[in-house]
Amino acid sequence: MRNIATCTFLMAIVAGTVCCDAKKDEEAAVTQEPAKVLQELKTTSIAFVESEHAFGEIKEGDFAKHEFVFKNTGTEPLYVRDAKASCGCTTPQWTKDTIAPGGEGKILVQFNSQGRPGDFNKSVTVLANTDPEATVITIKGHVIGKPQEITGPYINEAK
Repeated sequence: MRNIATCTFLMAIVAGTVCCDAKKDEEAAVTQEPAKVLQELKTTSIAFVESEHAFGEIKEGDFAKHEFVFKNTGTEPLYVRDAKASCGCTTPQWTKDTIAPGGEGKILVQFNSQGRPGDFNKSVTVLANTDPEATVITIKGHVIGKPQEITGPYINEAK
């Protein structure tokens, strides 16, 4: 009876290990896919209609959004593999499909102004199969802070 329990326990461990290894292999294949695509693509060039956008003044709490349009100005397909914001208050979303020569893509950049009164200047680094690989686009503006409510017991010194 003890041998059956031991064998069952060992089989459970082996099964768990095999399942975990298969999952790791699957995750590795998914994470390596963009790198594999980039290796297969030759370098091309990218041109943004504008590389900087000034919002001017926005109210604290508003989400400032701007769509950057870019064009594949090279002779090879363009693939944007990533767009990294300089901080967590800025989020980029971009065209995920490969863009043919002469084609256009977009990067939507959104800035959350909540709790960030004052001037801002945020960047997004766009990584693609271009030379150089990184292109930087920026947003800037001024957040008008919310009026601060003052609470508490205060002595009126004016008589």
